[in-house]
Amino acid sequence: MEPLEEGCFYHIYNRGAGKSDLFFTDDDFSLFIDKYFYYLYISAETYCWCLLKNHFHILIRVRKLNEQKTLFQQIKNNYPEGTFYGDHFDQTKPFLPSKQFSHLMNSYTKSVNTKTSRSGTLIEGAFKRKRIKDEDHFNHLVCYIHRNPIHHKITESYSDYPYSSFHAYLDSSNQKQHSHLEKKKVLTQFGGKDNFLKAHEEFKLLLGEEYYLE
Repeated sequence: MEPLEEGCFYHIYNRGAGKSDLFFTDDDFSLFIDKYFYYLYISAETYCWCLLKNHFHILIRVRKLNEQKTLFQQIKNNYPEGTFYGDHFDQTKPFLPSKQFSHLMNSYTKSVNTKTSRSGTLIEGAFKRKRIKDEDHFNHLVCYIHRNPIHHKITESYSDYPYSSFHAYLDSSNQKQHSHLEKKKVLTQFGGKDNFLKAHEEFKLLLGEEYYLE
């Protein structure tokens, strides 16, 4: 499987073992995202995400080691202990994203298993990844990821689905809540919020209902 390389962009996705559910309650969605940023914030920039009952999609860029070190020093003394993985270290260590994703999956599975009195694996093997080719591919994937609930006929509107990052791009009232998401970079990439929303609507209409999202 292709390694995650520093400075590169990736579409990360996976599903429940045997196509079974990953999320059983509303709290599970929140728990997964909290754990995601706890384990992945230092090692990866996150641009968008979407969680569905039995699978998830995330768009990231792997931070370079010098970026990790700078970020570690910036936030270590400004956030309470337990905010991010490794905050008890005296200095940063390389946070390899593949290992951090493994920590995330193991921790989330353990929490769900404990809560539901189940045992065994929850997630189908190692997470999948596809490297992003260029800016057009990046823009396509932001819309692609946010469109999942529409494709699966869960909703007819991006904004009606609560378990994706789309809401963060609509909500400017609580910047702290969305501080781990690279909103400014994404909106700049699209040429502003209006173009961001327009691109999503065009993407929705262009694909129709037969388009397959994995």
